[in-house]
Amino acid sequence: MIFKSHIELKQITVIVNLKHYNNSSGSNAANFLKPFRNLSIPSGCDVVFALNPIDVRIASDFPELEFVSQHVDSVSYGAHTGQISIEALKDLGIKGSIINHSERRLTPDKVRETIERANELGFQITVCCESPAEVAQFSSLQPHAIAYEPPELIGGNVSVTSARPEIIQETSDICHSRSVRLLVGAGIKKREDFTRSLELGADGILIASGVVLSSNPFDTLNSLIVNL
Repeated sequence: MIFKSHIELKQITVIVNLKHYNNSSGSNAANFLKPFRNLSIPSGCDVVFALNPIDVRIASDFPELEFVSQHVDSVSYGAHTGQISIEALKDLGIKGSIINHSERRLTPDKVRETIERANELGFQITVCCESPAEVAQFSSLQPHAIAYEPPELIGGNVSVTSARPEIIQETSDICHSRSVRLLVGAGIKKREDFTRSLELGADGILIASGVVLSSNPFDTLNSLIVNL
């Protein structure tokens, strides 16, 4: 058992972002997810899969798993070609969404509008932020969570916990002062990266290639969360 006194204080969240990789999207999405039906998730830990919007309909085939979308817009049902409403995602059993990822940045006004609509509708928004300044700006809007990801480390082999440990502590203080959860991402691949994030004050991680592109995604994710 690791960092028990820290973990007992709060729920830990692991969001696995499936992105739009060939092995985890489209016709391959369901096959990718099937092994995770057997994942043993420790008490006090949530494991959530972030689906590409084209794949959110398969969530109903996996009632034992939790899902969010990789994007949502601030619109409601109506004449909004190519956009994705919170209402439509909720109708499909999707409980929340990532927004403002470095691969799909939004204007600050769009971030604000989306968070405000989500809070009205009981929908959980995790806002990706590239800097402590953005963390401070967007956490004041009371999203469900902030995901701090320095863009230069995304997809690389250097973990944010090694390259920016002092900023994790800083962003943790900002978020927790506003009762907003903090996840960290970018370069997170090993259990040591995960546990170090918790030690520095984070509430969990946002991970993508470290799981999705590994030789055995199930074993990789299981090794991160086992015995928490």
